[in-house]
Amino acid sequence: MPELKRSLKSDFIKSQNWLVLVILLFPIIVSFFRLRTLDNDFYFLYATGDYIVKNGFPHYDMLSMHSDMKIVVQQWLSSVIFYFVYSKFGMVGMLVLLYSFYIGICLLSYRLNYLITNNKLLSALIACITDFLLFKNLAVTRPQLFTYTFLLIELCLLERFVLTKKNLYLAVLPLLSLALVNLHAAMWPMMFVFMLPYIVAAIPVNITIKGRRFKYEPCCNLLPLLCSFAVSIVLGLLNPYGIDSVIYLTSSYGQDKLNAMIIEMQPTSLSIQYGKYYFLFLALIGVIVFFKKKSDFSVRFFCLFCGTTLLALMHVKAISYFFVFSISAFSYVLRDIEFKLPEKIKITRTVNLLAGIIAVLILAVTCLVCLNDSILSKPSFEYHYEQLDEIVEILDREEDPVVLYTNFNDGQYLEYKGYHPYIDGRAELFLLANNDSFDYFEEYYNMKSAHMYYKDFTDKYGFNYLIISKESDRYLYMSLLYDKDYEITYESSGLCLFERK
Repeated sequence: MPELKRSLKSDFIKSQNWLVLVILLFPIIVSFFRLRTLDNDFYFLYATGDYIVKNGFPHYDMLSMHSDMKIVVQQWLSSVIFYFVYSKFGMVGMLVLLYSFYIGICLLSYRLNYLITNNKLLSALIACITDFLLFKNLAVTRPQLFTYTFLLIELCLLERFVLTKKNLYLAVLPLLSLALVNLHAAMWPMMFVFMLPYIVAAIPVNITIKGRRFKYEPCCNLLPLLCSFAVSIVLGLLNPYGIDSVIYLTSSYGQDKLNAMIIEMQPTSLSIQYGKYYFLFLALIGVIVFFKKKSDFSVRFFCLFCGTTLLALMHVKAISYFFVFSISAFSYVLRDIEFKLPEKIKITRTVNLLAGIIAVLILAVTCLVCLNDSILSKPSFEYHYEQLDEIVEILDREEDPVVLYTNFNDGQYLEYKGYHPYIDGRAELFLLANNDSFDYFEEYYNMKSAHMYYKDFTDKYGFNYLIISKESDRYLYMSLLYDKDYEITYESSGLCLFERK
């Protein structure tokens, strides 16, 4: 009988290893059936990378019509990487880059959860769920790919430092800081936000409350952690824009008009799909905490969970950090869950076959649902860029200089085609706080919301062409429609090209 139990236990461990592999492969396989296209921001990133490779680092805007606008290219290294990959290998190269980082993020997510829980199956399940949610809408050709990867590496190194007490793991953090500030400076401060819970947990505390003395044992040595923190900040200055890149986040967000126009910057609510997932998981976590009778307390994971949860509540853009980092931090509460094999169940070929069939069916159904969504969504993306290409052909025939208006969403594609429109998707660069010239974003907001007379706007810049979306440029469209100085030279579905007579 003891030999039989050992044999069953051995078979169960082997089956767990296979199950872990299958679970980790699930979100990766499903991702291949999602909509795969270049993200809208890719076009200004590509154009920026092209300029840097050929001309060096710009300090005044070279893409829009506002050449007096001071800029900080906080994504310069990402732009150069995207430019080289796309110019050499096209769409295939971008997809290889995208999925290489996707697989890396999945593996790092599993590794982080395993360091926290020391439970393979639980870690795989949590990584599968969080990665599936993360890449449901965010598997895009943006610098966030590098950001998620580097932040996961950072937390894995910090956990290894706590578990082994070896300072060598901290020596890598300054190098991550140097890379991240050049790849995605706007998110560079997040590296230090994620270090704070470990610094707090490393502080020895003695507290006396109502005569009772509480002593908290620090999780690790505080001094090397602070040294790594300080060196990481100093290395952040090693970028083409110096201190401007380091403080970029402070001058780029928190603007009321910017938050009102960009969904990513708005507070999380139930009105968006990702908001529904966020509150659903918060409720689920609350139920687990309520019914779980006993669990150990960890200062670093508690701080990490609360910080990223609050951040996600404040901005839709930060929900991805909740999925990856808050849920991973919460896994500490679940680490004592044991997956035991019932004594009556024997792992036979039939059991393995049935489990395999069920897994394949679940995977197939999920892939078909994603494929159906992609088939329904892709034509609208492709058709919009076909319309823009037709407009570009008209603009290419113009002999006089083109003074072009486009809205916030289409500007980057026209820049990619070689034109210099009024505005593009680099919203924060058009704020006075960043460009030291003029608050073009506020002007754009006032014009769109009819707080500015359209004629004052068109006369100020002397546009001879305006690419107008009937939906997002409603005020401008209705005004130009009855303006005798302009005529429509192209119209298709919701997109128009107005030309000055």
